[in-house]
Amino acid sequence: MKTDCKTVKNSLGAWLDGELSASETERIRMHVEGCPSCSGEKEQWERLQVSLRGVLEGEASGVAFEPFWDGVSRRIFAERPWYARLWDWAGLAFVPQRLAWAIPLVIVALLAMFSLDQFFAGWHWGSNRGNGSAVDSIDGHGFNVAVFRESKTKTTVIWLFENQEDEDESSGEPASAESSF
Repeated sequence: MKTDCKTVKNSLGAWLDGELSASETERIRMHVEGCPSCSGEKEQWERLQVSLRGVLEGEASGVAFEPFWDGVSRRIFAERPWYARLWDWAGLAFVPQRLAWAIPLVIVALLAMFSLDQFFAGWHWGSNRGNGSAVDSIDGHGFNVAVFRESKTKTTVIWLFENQEDEDESSGEPASAESSF
């Protein structure tokens, strides 16, 4: 299998660092020995490695790594205050992509709050309806019916009474003053 120059040039850094398998290393070595373009590229990589090694070895000896690693270790194992952890959590939870759950949650919470008085007697935090009452009157065949409904105590009172103001049309007599109840 013939190896093309583009593949070899992309793999030269890994080859020089010894990061390739034995078969890939051998394939790239054979190609570099036979290709003057890839051989020149290999020499540039080697010069770059030598230059970097010299600079890094000279500079690294003057750096005090102990205080640096002590500071890193201290920051890793330091206990963060609760409000910092809460702030980190809130920052992740309330990004615009995750706020889609908040709108339905607020709607459900508001509906639950305003409907609690229907399920729990005496709950007055949601809606304050007050003491509403109504009187309905029905007239039928000389008898009247009045219905009184009061919402706070859920009381219903029904009155049945005769029409005492009018005369009975069929008999021509005035209605009696006595109640029939």
